[in-house]
Amino acid sequence: MIGIYARVSTEEQAKSGFILDDQLRECRNKAATSEAAEYVDDVSGELLDRSALSRLRQDVKDGVISKIVCLDPDRLSRKLMNQLLITDEFDKRGIELVFVNGEYAKIPEGQRFSSMRGNQ
Repeated sequence: MIGIYARVSTEEQAKSGFILDDQLRECRNKAATSEAAEYVDDVSGELLDRSALSRLRQDVKDGVISKIVCLDPDRLSRKLMNQLLITDEFDKRGIELVFVNGEYAKIPEGQRFSSMRGNQ
């Protein structure tokens, strides 16, 4: 099953186009299926302990999720260390992680760019 992860943490982000409904719509379009589990947080991306992210990570461990769609690396995490930890967990389980705003190839240049985007 495909998992969709969306997050918005501040009112300012909501005003500037990061509202959850828009993120979810874009992710659903990218997933190209109506059979997706949605995981939505409304807390800071600097925190690793987020309820929806924790459920997503557990579902990945349990083999429920085979692909994850997220709007942008900074929606997954605002801290590089956490972003690397999360993506490493997914990679080790063979989970495809797809971002709506950019295709980050599994090459060093793409991984660096993805990391930089997560730290903005």
